[in-house]
Amino acid sequence: MLLSGFFVIHVLCGCSGSDRPSGLVGDGSLQLTDAVSDFGASLDTATRLDVVPVDPCRDSPCGPVERCGADVDGGRGMGNGLDDNCNGLIDELCACTPGEMRPCFPGAMDRRGIGACADGTARCTELASWIGNECRDATLPVEEICNHRDDDCDGATDEELTDCASALACPASASAVPLVEFRYDGTMIDPTATAFRWSLVCPAGLAPCPVPTGEGAMLRVTVPRAGRYELTLQSTRVGGEERCTFPLYAQGRGLRVELDWDRKGGINSVGADMDLHLAIIDRRRSQSSRWFTVDDCYFQTGRSPGGTVHWNVDERDTRFAPSATSELCEASPPPHGEMWRAAGRCWNPRLDVDDLVCDPAITDGRDARFCFSENAAVDDPPDDVTFRVGVNFYRDHGLCDGTDPIDDIVHPVLAVSCGGLTRAAVGSVEDGLVAMSCRDNPMIGSANWTWIAADIRFAANVCGARDCRVTPLRASAGRFTQCSRVTADADVCQDERGRVFVRRLGSRPVDVEFAETP
Repeated sequence: MLLSGFFVIHVLCGCSGSDRPSGLVGDGSLQLTDAVSDFGASLDTATRLDVVPVDPCRDSPCGPVERCGADVDGGRGMGNGLDDNCNGLIDELCACTPGEMRPCFPGAMDRRGIGACADGTARCTELASWIGNECRDATLPVEEICNHRDDDCDGATDEELTDCASALACPASASAVPLVEFRYDGTMIDPTATAFRWSLVCPAGLAPCPVPTGEGAMLRVTVPRAGRYELTLQSTRVGGEERCTFPLYAQGRGLRVELDWDRKGGINSVGADMDLHLAIIDRRRSQSSRWFTVDDCYFQTGRSPGGTVHWNVDERDTRFAPSATSELCEASPPPHGEMWRAAGRCWNPRLDVDDLVCDPAITDGRDARFCFSENAAVDDPPDDVTFRVGVNFYRDHGLCDGTDPIDDIVHPVLAVSCGGLTRAAVGSVEDGLVAMSCRDNPMIGSANWTWIAADIRFAANVCGARDCRVTPLRASAGRFTQCSRVTADADVCQDERGRVFVRRLGSRPVDVEFAETP
């Protein structure tokens, strides 16, 4: 499901003999124009006779190998973003940017997007390569059972089965919006049940995972972050118990940048307060944007009632105009949602969540004390700017006395989604964990270290649809002082992976450490 007309298409070739379109997204739909149908002619074609050129916007014959570039066909080039050999994976064995994600489907191509079948995610490792043939969370065809669902993804439901009249009506999937309460009536799945029990499995790395609430058959749950969840209904009926499990896809509009870390907590308890910063590099501006000012969307400028982020060039610039109503932001956790509703509009950009103090033991996503993912949103991101993301170690709530090394280290992770689809996990295990120590951050706010994490750029993809590219930022070897050797006078350092951290960032130009990502 793609929301609000914002489209992200991940390009895949169609196999010969298939009557399905080749570029699949979300609900499996694809609309193309004649203007982009000839793109295949401009692709970098190999000179080898056994490599078949691929038109990414139409059904095309499959080539025998995945092409990684003209210099090193089938080797370690960056790839062309296409599924040349139609195996459901894009640019496998090619080089990639650590933390980058792409959709994948390791099943038969004619089953992709049909019935219960859904794409999974391939991830680029810290070694700058795609994990060999790994496709996480894909839903593949299975044997058909009596559940009113197309389990084998052939377009038919419960075919050739008998005595299915009383079977569960298990949905293929459901969709939710992050931070908005999701409800589902269990009697729609099992109308004859006498008792219902719901459970939820969250995406990897999301903690705490909210526990469904509600009475009787009605499920109520608020998911804090975009991604693929898994819902299970255990129903009790006269003849015994039944079980229905289906994916719940949480998708937001436009650009969403979500920050999680492993030591959330509150004052007088062990934990740290990390802050998300989102700024832009805009060639239309006469001067560079600066961190910790109105150029920067963070807790001081982007929270409700908001309105102090200044990204517009002048009064005629409507690229970041606020919404006409509060519909897009009024579901923000309390008290922010109520404040947006009172303001009558959503600012764009904005911080839906500033996770300052929370209780990790709370599992109800409607509770203001729940440890939400800190989140920045841009509802309609334009193509002509680069969005730059930073993570600041604002302060530590623990003792930070060095007696417990586990409590001394915080690992922030950024999840970036565009048009509802996850595009990168920066600072994840695949990207290489980021470590920030409270002993290195004894001050508050901008006086402490800020990780300059990633750039996000929007553009039309090869088929003419909106897409985004996330680039985790790295400095060349030896450009800045190694973080392990930082002195009191050093304000910029880089870790062993080239990730850059800046201290005393207040009013520093956003583009001073890195040039704009093209």
